[in-house]
Amino acid sequence: MLPQQVKVSDITDENSAQTYLNQAIMTTFCRVLDSSRLAPDVVMRLLATAIGSTYREVAAAHQDGQCPCGWRPVPDADIEALRASLEDAAAPKMADDLHSMVIAGRA
Repeated sequence: MLPQQVKVSDITDENSAQTYLNQAIMTTFCRVLDSSRLAPDVVMRLLATAIGSTYREVAAAHQDGQCPCGWRPVPDADIEALRASLEDAAAPKMADDLHSMVIAGRA
């Protein structure tokens, strides 16, 4: 069963925003992969470049502190946080379902 699609109007918190972004990026990835015939790793690298460009543009718009949101970019820390988030999201996850875990021994 496919997860319920999240619409922009459904975004109310960080979890719903994450779900929406996951769906949007996967849809974009699949469309580019299908239409371009580029290799998946190339398309993923292009996505990472797009995220970096987005950061650079948003950070530049916030440099002078004129935005009412109050965010002040700290490029070194922000880029490290982006890198850590990418690494964490891409790393294999441990199964938390007891039925899918490999038996490691006897108690």
